[in-house]
Formats: sequence, structure tokens, C-alpha cells
Amino acid sequence: MGKDQLGILIADVSGKGIPAALFMALSRIVVRVNAIWYRQQPAEAIRNANAVITADSKAGMFVTLFYGILDAQERSLTYVNAGHNPPLICRGDDGTFTDLPATGMAVGAMPDAAYTSGRVVFGLDDIMVLYTDGITEAENAAQEMYGEDRLRETIAGARTLPAAEIVSAILESVQDLPGTPPSQMTSR
Repeated sequence: MGKDQLGILIADVSGKGIPAALFMALSRIVVRVNAIWYRQQPAEAIRNANAVITADSKAGMFVTLFYGILDAQERSLTYVNAGHNPPLICRGDDGTFTDLPATGMAVGAMPDAAYTSGRVVFGLDDIMVLYTDGITEAENAAQEMYGEDRLRETIAGARTLPAAEIVSAILESVQDLPGTPPSQMTSR
């Protein structure tokens, strides 16, 4: 995105199957092109992407997404959260959490939706976890959801590990949801 800058994106499409996959592919391309056009303006990139995606949306499909620009020099993230699960920042100094809440609605829901940018500055050893509801809504055989509280506990317990090991700890924790035989783990 620029010198010492990196664009990040996570998204989740409504629906399932081939129509949802095609809608996600379209959305990815449109967001990516707009991110290039509006390199330093995440809210403008998502606003314009939303206009294009909404015009092509069929049967009420939409995409929740989180898009941001990480700046290594400033140790900051400028972001737009379009109705996606709020990324979690676990602060390295004390293990407290900060959420990055929605700054606009899901993309494809309304053609003239407004989006604003948020900005967060990272301290040393802070970590940010982006996820979809496939993690928090995973259920065991008793239909007990994994939930955000368990996710936070897992992140807090693994916060000193390298990124790949934090991911592994989260996935293992979901699989170890009490009362869940591995073959019965489901996701909504």
C-alpha cells in the first residue's frame, strides 16, 4: 500500500454454496481494486466498493468485512469495519482487550451506506486477532457455542507465543470445546 504499509482484509459472505462463493469472489476483486485506487483512504475505498457490490447484489446477499492499512513506522492501523466481528487487540503490557467495532454496515446491504475510518496505535507486544463467526459460533454436540469469552481467554493465554502458535492455540481450543467429540464439531 506504500512504504512500510500493508493492507489487510478479512471478510465473510452471507449464504452458502456456489452463489455465495461467486459473490465473495466478486467482492474481493472490487474491494482490492478500490483499495489500490484509494490507497490511504480505507473508508472511501469501502464506500466505493459498496456502491459497485450493491449494484450486483442478488437476493439480499452481503459481505461483512474488516479492511485496514498497517503502518509499520507509526505502529498504527487505519481501518474500516463493515459489520464484521470486531477484531480483538490484546495489549502486551497488561493483557487487556480492545475491540475494533463497526464503522459502517455490511457491504452490499445498502447502496449509499456511510463508512468511517478508525485508527488504533499498537504498543510493544500488542497482538491483533481477526476472525470470523466460524470460530465464535462453533458448537459442540450439546449446541454450546465456543463464544467470544473463550476466544479472549485463549488469546490471553497464548499472547506471548509467535503468531502461528497463537492461531494453533485458537484452533485447538475450538476443537477442545467441552463435550465435543472431534467428529461432531460444527460451525454455523
